[in-house]
Amino acid sequence: MAVATAGPAYKLWFLSTGIVFLFFLLFAFYTDTIKSPLDYAHAKAAEFCSDSAPRTTAEADPKDGKFGNCKDPYRSPGYLYVPAETERYRETRWLPFTDKFLDSEDPETAEYPHEGGDLIFNDTDVPRTFFKGSDIPIEWMKLAVKENKRRKEAMAHITNATSEDYHRMKDDAEFGWLWGRRVVSFGDSIDRRAARYVCHEFGHDMDFPKLHPIEKWPMGVCHIPAFNLTFTAFHSAGGFTYRPDWFWYKEMRIIPFERRWEELWQPHERDIQGPNGRPDLILWQNGLWDQRGFQVGGQKLHEGQNVTLNGRHRKMVWDELHFFLARTKKYAEMLIKEFPDTPMMWRSLTYHQKTGSGDIMVVEMDRVGRALAQQYGHEVFEWGRIISLMGSWYEDGTHPGEGALTWLWGNMILEYLARSAKSKLGGDYRFPYFDGWERCHEELVAWGGR
Repeated sequence: MAVATAGPAYKLWFLSTGIVFLFFLLFAFYTDTIKSPLDYAHAKAAEFCSDSAPRTTAEADPKDGKFGNCKDPYRSPGYLYVPAETERYRETRWLPFTDKFLDSEDPETAEYPHEGGDLIFNDTDVPRTFFKGSDIPIEWMKLAVKENKRRKEAMAHITNATSEDYHRMKDDAEFGWLWGRRVVSFGDSIDRRAARYVCHEFGHDMDFPKLHPIEKWPMGVCHIPAFNLTFTAFHSAGGFTYRPDWFWYKEMRIIPFERRWEELWQPHERDIQGPNGRPDLILWQNGLWDQRGFQVGGQKLHEGQNVTLNGRHRKMVWDELHFFLARTKKYAEMLIKEFPDTPMMWRSLTYHQKTGSGDIMVVEMDRVGRALAQQYGHEVFEWGRIISLMGSWYEDGTHPGEGALTWLWGNMILEYLARSAKSKLGGDYRFPYFDGWERCHEELVAWGGR
């Protein structure tokens, strides 16, 4: 009988012991007795995975448990790779100075003390390893141009295929995010030509509606049907409030941007609304027209006087700076009022082909634009800064030529469009950069002291 009663007692003891042990485990975990070793093991595993993956400055995102990389590669210090052979210009790309480069092994040429003959440096290609890594910008233009060609070949049986014809392909090759996007620039002929030359890469040209009996270029529009992508370039003539008698450019008839907005541009009537009911990206700037206006006006209105304003190679005087600030602010506020929810970027100003002290004003104007961009919550499109002093790639004294520099412009535009469009590309190492403009905007809005 004793044996018969031992069974239930034993089961009760076993159950009690199990409950106590369970409470012990819970207590130990929440007091870090066991949790700490588990965390350590998890951390070592993550460290191993991290060492195996491309290096990045990403930090953990507390919300999603993913990497938090908000670095804009085009605002990082780097090297503009342009192949020596002109026909290879489509390989042009921006290479930020990554840890891989900064920690790279020294070349034999840098060894000291020197032994042997003269140091001979050759124009060799960049080693392929430096083109790889999560911090290197995606070659958007190569991918998009290739996909555009494929789509056009698939529609070769249709003459002048429209966006409607391409609609069924819109998500092909992971380019669904690009469908229907609208890029708008409020700038000058540099912005217009850059957009036009990028359109050439897709087999299309820019159209110029007849908006004025004399002016030829107040607005340019290029549409790429295979992506339903449209570039619109509104041509400004600077911040002067009237057309002076001494104005040097005969074909530019309407100068104040207020009048150009109302009489020529009329942006509210144009096809510049993307999928979200607004432009997807706006570039704006003001600079070269006012620079020329200050130089020509100073010489005309102070002729024969021994004053600073007689010179072309000079800084802005205070009156000019104050005027430029006021007019550029009003220009920006017009855009903000019309497009309050659109991602906007100050397009950094370009210098002339043969530059020097004659472009001191441009440097000062660019600083004003950057300061205003930060104040208004706009980011900076650094294309003008990246191509500084690259006059050999210009097509005349003012305009960057078609080729390497405009290919770079296209890569940058598509990079920022991919952000604005919430493309969610780039994997964990670019998260949340491509998850929408607002995700990284607070970190990227400052002008950085440039």
